[in-house]
This record gives sequence, C-alpha cells and structure tokens, in this order.
Amino acid sequence: MYLKQLNVHGLRNLEDVQLSLSPGANLFWGANGSGKTSILEAAYLLSRGRSFRTRHLRSVINHGKKDCTCFGLLSTDERQGYPIPMGVNRDVGGKFTFKVDGEPIRTASQLAETLPTQLLNNDSFQLLEGAPAQRRSFLDWGVFHVEHGYRSLWVRFQKCLKHRNSLLRHGRIDSAQLAAWDREFVSLARSITRQREEYLEQLLPTLQRTIDRLGSPGQMEFNFHAGWDTEKSLEQILADSRERDRLLGRTQWGPHRADIRVRCDGRIASEVMSRGQTKILITALKLAQGFHFHKVTGRHCIYLLDDLPAELDANHRSRVGRMLGELGVQVLVTGVDRASLEQSWLDPLSPAGGGAPHRPTVFHVEQGTVSQHSMV
Repeated sequence: MYLKQLNVHGLRNLEDVQLSLSPGANLFWGANGSGKTSILEAAYLLSRGRSFRTRHLRSVINHGKKDCTCFGLLSTDERQGYPIPMGVNRDVGGKFTFKVDGEPIRTASQLAETLPTQLLNNDSFQLLEGAPAQRRSFLDWGVFHVEHGYRSLWVRFQKCLKHRNSLLRHGRIDSAQLAAWDREFVSLARSITRQREEYLEQLLPTLQRTIDRLGSPGQMEFNFHAGWDTEKSLEQILADSRERDRLLGRTQWGPHRADIRVRCDGRIASEVMSRGQTKILITALKLAQGFHFHKVTGRHCIYLLDDLPAELDANHRSRVGRMLGELGVQVLVTGVDRASLEQSWLDPLSPAGGGAPHRPTVFHVEQGTVSQHSMV
C-alpha cells in the first residue's frame, strides 16, 4: 500500500502541488521554511484529518484562502490497478469534508484506518520524555490498527468516563446512577487493559530485535501500567477514592491514566539516556510498530520522517533506510542537505515479498513550489 499521488491546495505556503510518489523512498530537500514539512503535514492531514503541528486548522490554511484540500490516490494490493481516491477539505470556519473512494465519511478514524501513517519528527521525543498521554497514544495506535473492535470500545469508555465525571461534579451525587456507571466503567476498563497488555506483549520481541539492530543503549524494559493498582480491584479503588474524585471533579484511576514505563539498565530511561540514545530508541519504537503492523495485518503503514539527518547520524540513518527498505514501506522524508539525505538511501533493498528495488524519488522544495530531480 502506498500513496501513488498527492495533491495539495491552500495549505500553508505551498503552491498548488501535484506529486507522483514512489512506492519506496521520497526525499524532499530544501532550505528551512521552504515548505518541506508542509508536504508531510498534507499527507498526515489526509490520514488523520488534522495537523501534527497545530490544533488550530486556521493557521494551516494559506493566508487569503478560505480552505485547504489534500487529495490522494492510494494504491493497494487488494485493488491492483484501481487506486482508492481519498480527500480531506478543511475550511476557516472549522467545517470539514472527508471522502474515501468517493463516499463521504464522518470520522477521522476511518481515514486513519484506510491510510495508516507513522510520524517521526522532533516532537516524537515526547514519546519517552513527555507525559503518559504520549505513550498511551503510541500504544493505542497499535491496538486500533490490529484489533477491529478497539475503536468502539474506546468510544464507549470515553462516554462512560464523561458521564461519571459529570456526576462527580454535581453538588449531590445520585448513588444509584454512579454505581451503574461504575459497573460499566470497570467492565470497559478491563477490556481495554487486556487488549493493551496483549498488544505490548506481542510487540516486544519485534521491538527488541529492532533496538538490537539500531544499537541498544542498554538493557531495556517496557512495563505496562494499567492506570491503577492492579493488585486491588478497580471496583474497590473507585469506591475508596469517590470522595477525592468528587472534590477534584474527575476520575483519578482507570485506563485514561495508563502508561508504559521504560527503564534502561534498571533506571528510568528518560533520566539516564543521552539525547542521541533517545533518538535511536524512539526510532526503534516507530519502526517496530510498522513491522508488527505488517506481520499481523499484511498491510503497510506510510512513514513520514521530518528532517531525518538532523535527528540521526549518518550510520543510523543508513540503518533506518535499510530497515525500511526491507519492510517495503513508502517513506516521505525531509532534510535541508541533499547529500546527507540521499546518502541514507543509496542502497535501497527490495521490498518485502521480492520484486525490484524502488529507486528513491528526489524532490526539491523552494518557496512553496516542488520540483522532481534526478538522484545524484
């Protein structure tokens, strides 16, 4: 699966862009501020219905434009010769239109299911150094894409959590209503936690192999924390913390507080690992998810790597390029220096399953315009 074509209109400083993309590596080079990252942002918008750079879509839309549109043709193994058209339109008023294969869809999750993407940029380091929400998001990406019922389960849990919090904020709690929501909360929490635990357990062997290939910073441990003390029943924890929850106006314990606790040589990883080691570990986490996703589903995600040369040294860039070549995924990668960028992809490997190697396609981005160049 790969994006065969990407058309962009009205997004940031990009002129009307029409790109024919390679199934393998697509390299975008140019000066800072030229629009390279905006190309990746367009692909992400097509996949998620939102930007990875801001929550405010108004700032994504080109000044003077009323809306922005991203359109793609998605080539899949299931429909050889018949790519799936996808489109996203967002306007300055906040309205949106999502379409897949000509049919309007209502949720961004349907975009993500059709076009799964993995993003690696400077903000990705929050996966290790940031709040637990960052690691929950990483975990839930994997569960969402391999467990078909997970999305509806999570939507039900969010609704339950919202209702429970609403009851807690009332001046006088209806005990019968709260007990009913607590039973639903506990049931959903157990199902979500079980699927998260199973996913992480299945991912870990692939993750360890990936870390070993990129260069392990030490003995790594990844321990799942459910969001409450699992030595006790969640029912009892909710009952015991009810008064504190009421004072806070929110539920303190549950899957919405889950985390992956990462240790290196027995110590908290974010406190002992260097910036370079952190970069390698985060890259390994993203690559491992792609390998596992393909193993379980037979599908590929698309990798968006922003300013890869600035994040990894030449040796590790080459390792990343080689591993992505082995996986046979499409990659959109940006960099300021063309030579450094190309060096990582000089020896592309055949895609998974055989076939001829995909020669990287090189694009120069300058003041919002994109032109295709030959590989040096």
